[in-house]
Amino acid sequence: MKRIIFLCSLLVICAHADKKAMLGSFDGFVERMGASAHELGRGNTGSADTAAQPGAYWNPALLSFRTQLAYNLHAERRDLDRAGGSLGIEGRVGKRMGVGLAMLYRGDMDFDVVNEDDKTLGTASPYFTMIYLGFAYRLSRRDGIGISFSMSYDNLGISNYYDDISLIDGYQSPVNFNLGWVRQWSDKWSTSVVIRNLSFSKNLSATWTRNPSADNSVISTEGLRPKVLQIGLGYRDSLFGKPISAWMEALDYQVADTLLAFDPDRHVWTGRVGFEYEAIPKGTISIGMNDLNFSFGLGYRFHIRIGKKQWPFDVSYALLYESEANLWNPLSFGVRGWIP
Repeated sequence: MKRIIFLCSLLVICAHADKKAMLGSFDGFVERMGASAHELGRGNTGSADTAAQPGAYWNPALLSFRTQLAYNLHAERRDLDRAGGSLGIEGRVGKRMGVGLAMLYRGDMDFDVVNEDDKTLGTASPYFTMIYLGFAYRLSRRDGIGISFSMSYDNLGISNYYDDISLIDGYQSPVNFNLGWVRQWSDKWSTSVVIRNLSFSKNLSATWTRNPSADNSVISTEGLRPKVLQIGLGYRDSLFGKPISAWMEALDYQVADTLLAFDPDRHVWTGRVGFEYEAIPKGTISIGMNDLNFSFGLGYRFHIRIGKKQWPFDVSYALLYESEANLWNPLSFGVRGWIP
């Protein structure tokens, strides 16, 4: 039992079988799961929608379009005993600026801990959190730019199974940053560009070293969060006199620790598309596709009157089918609202 190699390898080290596995492993699934049921129901699209929440996660430039204090809360339970959620709050500062805070959570409820002899020692509940702090500035009535700073923390929860080795459960990443731009060209069209997972290193690569043991008895590993170029497009119109919208995003993951990699083997391309329709007054229905994950969503807006003020909020539900893994995820709920 002097060398372990078990859950750490699964959660911390990116698999080497193919490029797609290098999109972040335990780190990457946090971002790819998204941050709200509303956007998840339409294919996890949100970077070009000025109403998407939390803006600090989707695109920090969206914060420049906030006109009042907003909040969102999201919770979900997925197959394989995986749970997640998010919390966000954001608002306007002055006439042209916006600020927002978002926190994402993902965790496994019942994960087997296996030693080098393939013996199951018990179960663990590893979890991962990621915090975003975003700032934005409105360049014009239609343009906004923004930056968000992010930091992650993950905890494997396995150290109590290894008394002879001083394992470290928790890892904290360095501070990374994301850049965003959004333009509302008209009442119908909007576009966005987001560059994710940059660092303050010379290559702007978000890398760091993880040491799983205090006594260096377990080999250290390198963490890499790939740079991502995300381009979004939104279109709004009406169908039978009711609002309808279409959203598309193209994403390029650079799986290389360099400033720019021109080798196509060091890139993974994927896309997202979603549609949303107000089928009944204040009630929406949506469908979408994120890579090969298909989604369906429902939403309804409520208004509560307290005194002379109206307190609007949306309740959303999303159903997700992960076709590559043949998994159905029927429990994703979200609430977002605005404080007058």
